[in-house]
Amino acid sequence: MTVVPRKAAACILLRGEADRPEVLLARRSKTMKFMGGQYVFPGGRIDDDESTQFVIGAPDPDWAKAVHAVAREVFEETGLICARGPRPDHASLRTAREALLRHEALFDDILDSFGLQIHAPEFEPAGTWVTPKFSPIRFDTRYILHRVRDDLAEDLIEGEMIALEWVSPADARRRWHKGEIVIPTPVAFALQQLAAKPYPEVVPYLSRATERAPGEHSRFEIRRGITVIPLETATILPATHTNCVVVGEGELLVIDPGSDIPHELNHLKYQLDHLIELGGRIAAIILTHSHPDHTAGVPFLREHYGAPVWAHEATARQMTMPVDRFIEDGEVLVSAGDPEWRLRAYHTPGHDPGHLCFLEESTASIIAGDMVANPGTIVVSEEYGGSMNEFIASLERMIGVPGKLLIPSHGLVLPKPAEAFKQHLDHRLWREDKIRKAWEAGARLVEDLIATAYDDAPPAALPLARHALKAHLSRLGFAAES
Repeated sequence: MTVVPRKAAACILLRGEADRPEVLLARRSKTMKFMGGQYVFPGGRIDDDESTQFVIGAPDPDWAKAVHAVAREVFEETGLICARGPRPDHASLRTAREALLRHEALFDDILDSFGLQIHAPEFEPAGTWVTPKFSPIRFDTRYILHRVRDDLAEDLIEGEMIALEWVSPADARRRWHKGEIVIPTPVAFALQQLAAKPYPEVVPYLSRATERAPGEHSRFEIRRGITVIPLETATILPATHTNCVVVGEGELLVIDPGSDIPHELNHLKYQLDHLIELGGRIAAIILTHSHPDHTAGVPFLREHYGAPVWAHEATARQMTMPVDRFIEDGEVLVSAGDPEWRLRAYHTPGHDPGHLCFLEESTASIIAGDMVANPGTIVVSEEYGGSMNEFIASLERMIGVPGKLLIPSHGLVLPKPAEAFKQHLDHRLWREDKIRKAWEAGARLVEDLIATAYDDAPPAALPLARHALKAHLSRLGFAAES
């Protein structure tokens, strides 16, 4: 059952010069169920009965509630009072805040006692993000930008937050790239805009549509410079989308643009154009393999960006469109910049003769193509150039690749690549053992082998199971009867 998201607000707090701002990041305690240990913007829930008595200049009640909620949460978590009026002394403000945290005072009581008002025009809309539908805890969060007065200082009282730090957006992204901090997708998006554009030019970039529908993000920057854009494709169920992966910030390497559906191509172009506005350019289109759900968008991107296509030579032999450069096993493809991204190619045939996986070395991210799916399994079909022997050998090879994050072409990102490859390998060998036992029991007809070895598969999956069965039989050296 899909969880209904709760209304929330988060505040992007800025200080300093317009073209060299600092942003306040708060580190959540690892004990927190939601985003534990991650660096976030201060924020929290918008109550149904959120007060607006001390909010002035709001264009509508909903915005007044959001501004009040975010000002309250900022005060609770950071000690910063985002309101106009006399400057309270530190000791009095801390005493009031401690009473608020003990639920012995209301935020409005504090505003009233110090003669403060919240000026809504000083808070600017900075986009809306809804936690994806698969999450067990969900929020519909309004992001709000506020420039902090120079005479205010943060004051940490440990609780939900265990650290507060002012940092430039570029430095925050550098630390994220090095693995020193962990940040969620909305924070990564905001920092990306803030690192590329000065204030106030950045505001409309922050407010751009970040979702195709509530809870369906347009793109995910899962590590710095590793952006996933899911595209609806003519793929095999349970998958419905293929993940187009963009690597880099300056020279953009676009991997597997797999859709030729017009509205999906327009969506992809919109996302790529946004990355270009932030300082990128399309340097190359890279293919993991030849199947249409990974290559169908190549002509569209060629037409609009004039980018060359790179793939394994065996992939080039299977395609009708030209491939401009062959990628060899072990070759390192570089997206130049500061820093640079390095894609090490692994030739992993089995699903397709020219199949490639890539390890992005600076983030230890494995772009796995169709070596694994999440959820589901990968079809290995001899009719389409597949080989179970090669596929299993490729899985065994990829288990040893030192990755920390796995990006499949179909489905959700996985945190432990070696375990994911091992699980897929174990599943294949388990299925193969069932086939072997059915053969040893006397089954010789394909239908009998399917009925025994794939007795756990739903009827809709049986046509694909026939392909896998034949590939397993070839690996075993058995010749079944049709």
